[in-house]
Amino acid sequence: MKKLFYIALMALIFGVCSCADNLDLTPDYELNEKNAITDKVKARAAVNGIYPFITQGSNFSGGLYGALASKAGFVDWSNGDFNMTTTQSNNSPSVQYKWLGYYETINAANFAISGISKLSEVKLDEEEKIALIAEARCLRAMAHAYVFWVYGHWWASDDSDAYGILYRDELATVTNLQKPRLNVGESYKKIYEDLDYAIANLGNFSTNRHVSKEFAKVLKAKIMLYRAGFDDKTTGLDEALTLVNEVLNSSIPGFSMQGDLAQVYKDSWDSEENLFSGYLEGNGDTNYRDSDSWYRQRILHNYSTRLPLDPGILPTAGLRRGADWFQADPRWDIVTGVSRDSYSWDIIERYAFTKVTRFGEYAGLRQTPPDNKYNTYFFRYPELYILKAELLARTGATVADAIAPINEMRSKRTNPVFPTPLNPTTKQELMDLIFKEYFLETFLENGSEFFASVRFKDGAGQLWAENLKEMTIEFNRLCYPIPSEEMETNKLMIQNPDLE
Repeated sequence: MKKLFYIALMALIFGVCSCADNLDLTPDYELNEKNAITDKVKARAAVNGIYPFITQGSNFSGGLYGALASKAGFVDWSNGDFNMTTTQSNNSPSVQYKWLGYYETINAANFAISGISKLSEVKLDEEEKIALIAEARCLRAMAHAYVFWVYGHWWASDDSDAYGILYRDELATVTNLQKPRLNVGESYKKIYEDLDYAIANLGNFSTNRHVSKEFAKVLKAKIMLYRAGFDDKTTGLDEALTLVNEVLNSSIPGFSMQGDLAQVYKDSWDSEENLFSGYLEGNGDTNYRDSDSWYRQRILHNYSTRLPLDPGILPTAGLRRGADWFQADPRWDIVTGVSRDSYSWDIIERYAFTKVTRFGEYAGLRQTPPDNKYNTYFFRYPELYILKAELLARTGATVADAIAPINEMRSKRTNPVFPTPLNPTTKQELMDLIFKEYFLETFLENGSEFFASVRFKDGAGQLWAENLKEMTIEFNRLCYPIPSEEMETNKLMIQNPDLE
């Protein structure tokens, strides 16, 4: 495994397409001198080649979000994640694959940034050159943020905490594989530098197939909120609120709330609520991603409610906790429903979160046209309102002012119709409603419910993740261990404490 890890990192292969918006997800472009970036077409292709590492596989989507939902305590789909018992000595292959996947993404971004930076103005107009570099740096920031969230002490308020990210801003070679990780403060600084460059130089939103200036703003706001909110601090939250408001208050063609939530999930990646999303050509009828296996098969086969149920028993769609909240919410009947497993011999129907499982592979392939639009919702428009509500609540707004964005969001829905506005009277009621809104609106989409569960507290002052799991969380176990392959190859790497 160590040798495979080393070879994969050194001989990176990534997908490339033309300058069109559609991404060719076939890996057919090998990173080597022969395929150096020599002109405008190859520059665009190199940036496009970063996307498959994010939109394919489970590193940024299905498997990861199932694990995070288990860490939050809403489900127990992964016992190691639910109990946070994963260490270097007992980790699953997925822990290693995620690490490799994030650094493949970073390596592809570094290839694009390095090659494009060297092009003369004769080969590539300076304005377009800067925009392409900004796009690659935004994707690099996203990958480093996921490294931080999955493998580092992202929650630490002490900048000198040693357990930040392994930061790479150049192609991995034999001479630079030995590299120490940054401390927490330096990690945030490097990620923000990339995002600030993207915010200043990336183009405005035009398609959810690519990152945009608006996505960079939202990503930075979320990173700042996750860290400050964990310790009930306000550092950076004014800036985060400004960034969210800039996106929310802009009229952005192609990015807006849809009235019909059912249509949002039917449209999948074609919904205007997507700021950035997963995507497959041909509506997915001829292409699959590893992440799809979670949506079209694994959730259904292992983690949903088997039907039929005895009279009077309500399906939970696999939820361990929170089903009572969801079943009382008008979104429940829209985001859940009946799916069928992917196996032709398995005729059992199951009740699941059809917002991601859709009909299931077997039934989906038999729709006319086939329905295989298994999307990863990296960010949808409604989350802007939830973020704004939380940021207002954490920066001194009144209870009424802080809940207003969520009520505005809910008022825009025509299906379902929310009967009455939310009306909290205390700060605790407000925070409870905001926390539940992350769960009810974004569950299984981008991990937001997990990060909310470890920064929001219940009325007893306990983290919601501790409440949901009925256990005390050791913060050092919020992240995964650095995989053995990296520890053995990179002698300057230090392991996360308590995860040896």
